[in-house]
Amino acid sequence: MLLKNCRIIKNNKIIEGDILIDEENGRIEKIRKSIPYNGETIDLKNKIVISGVIDAHVHFRYGEEKKEDFISGSEAAINGGVCFAIDMPNNKPPITTKELFYKKYKEGKEKSKINIEFNFGVTENNYLETVEDAKAYKIFMVKSVGDLFISDYSKLKDILNQNKLFCIHAEHKDIIEENLKRCSLNSWTDHCKIRDKKSEVEAIKEIIKNLKIIDKIGKYKPHIHFCHVSTKEGLYLIKKAREELKNVKITVEVTPHHLYLNMDMAEDLKGLGKFNPPLRTKEDNIALIKGIVNKDVDIIATDHAPHIYEEKSNEPKNCPSGIPGIETFVPLVFNLVSKKLISLFDAAKMLSENPAKIFNIDNEIREGNLANLTIVDLDMEGEIRGDNFKSKAKFTPFEGWKVKGLPIYTVVNGSLYDAYGKII
Repeated sequence: MLLKNCRIIKNNKIIEGDILIDEENGRIEKIRKSIPYNGETIDLKNKIVISGVIDAHVHFRYGEEKKEDFISGSEAAINGGVCFAIDMPNNKPPITTKELFYKKYKEGKEKSKINIEFNFGVTENNYLETVEDAKAYKIFMVKSVGDLFISDYSKLKDILNQNKLFCIHAEHKDIIEENLKRCSLNSWTDHCKIRDKKSEVEAIKEIIKNLKIIDKIGKYKPHIHFCHVSTKEGLYLIKKAREELKNVKITVEVTPHHLYLNMDMAEDLKGLGKFNPPLRTKEDNIALIKGIVNKDVDIIATDHAPHIYEEKSNEPKNCPSGIPGIETFVPLVFNLVSKKLISLFDAAKMLSENPAKIFNIDNEIREGNLANLTIVDLDMEGEIRGDNFKSKAKFTPFEGWKVKGLPIYTVVNGSLYDAYGKII
């Protein structure tokens, strides 16, 4: 299969040329300016091609198949232009043993239609466990599922003092518990007040405090990846820590919903605006987008967390947190490019190049490598509609939003699929 007239985004450059893919082994055979070929040819007419998009934070709901499964989740990924996903361990039961990890790993690898990897869940009892095939180790600082959270923060130093990549859900359990005493969850805005900015800021401070000790000891060099950072203040704290720490690597993830949505929308969005961390302020939206441009943010990931619509339609107390995001991921990021808030190269770094480096995923567009490509029409405009989703969760807080810059094809290991932009 030949993809003609590509504009390949790679290392802050645009490379114009053709990509020839060997359909038998799924690998890129040639990348040249003009490749003669008699087989199946798709003229991309100078559409953008980036290394296959990586969503480094998804919940494909292993064990809760009514909400999502590996088949529907991976089909949603393809529809959204995503070639790789890293699935989180807060399942029922939580993935906190090697036995459970490899049972899930086997099923995921067999059923997923995209490249899928998995995080291992860290507890106060299993933190010395090493799981060879885990992409990273996930730490929840607030209650998740079962024992999958750290209740005693005094153990964080020992937990983090390892040569591992830790993904941190940074919300401080004590702050949330105190807020719950003062505020009942009777409105959607209450959810934002209970899990307020301070809960994120204090959790980040707690992690950094321990990292400073680890950094001084210098025996181990952990890599700390802060998931879904949502506040201006939290981002600033991490920026300062990155400048100061020598033996510790820190990276930062933000989500599209924290870039676009804020507390002013809470009562209108209702359950579709309930997620953790919650809606913040317009000032935080702006700070996170600036963080992308200033390189204080390393990646964008979705925290794709589907639920049954009837559950999301409940009143605040009985509405679960989380929204589907993998199918709006690429359009929302390239919409920022369209609005000139970030550059085309920023988008490629956030979606593909930086997560590949952080999580050691080889999605590079080069001869001999498996063809994992996301093809985007920067000029295509469309309307986000949940009924176009392949996910089992066919709803979104972005329903009816007009966006510009849509994925039109997703190439996974040499196989080409239509993506979201093809059906709008």
